Amino acid sequence: MAGAVVNADATIGQHVIINTGATVDHDCIIGDFAHIAPGVNLAGDVTVGAGAFLGIGSCVIPGCHIGAGAIIGAGATVIGDVASGQTVVGTPARPLSRMNGDG
Repeated sequence: MAGAVVNADATIGQHVIINTGATVDHDCIIGDFAHIAPGVNLAGDVTVGAGAFLGIGSCVIPGCHIGAGAIIGAGATVIGDVASGQTVVGTPARPLSRMNGDG
């Protein structure tokens, strides 16, 4: 999409959406069917699992792993690994159930 940047040695799977203004830095791996929403910033060496969704304006620090099917909320700041199927929100990103007081 317009303004998207994919840097050196990044690997992009099949049917991936890298939306407007998103950045995918060096050595990232993006799994099949992942969606990188507008304005997302992935630092170097980030892995995004198959079918994961990273919401608008979210950012991920270097070396983090986002599991398959995980959801990263809009504007979230991911500073650690996110398990497959987990939803995280906020800055720093935390599991949604913890944000609601459920866990």
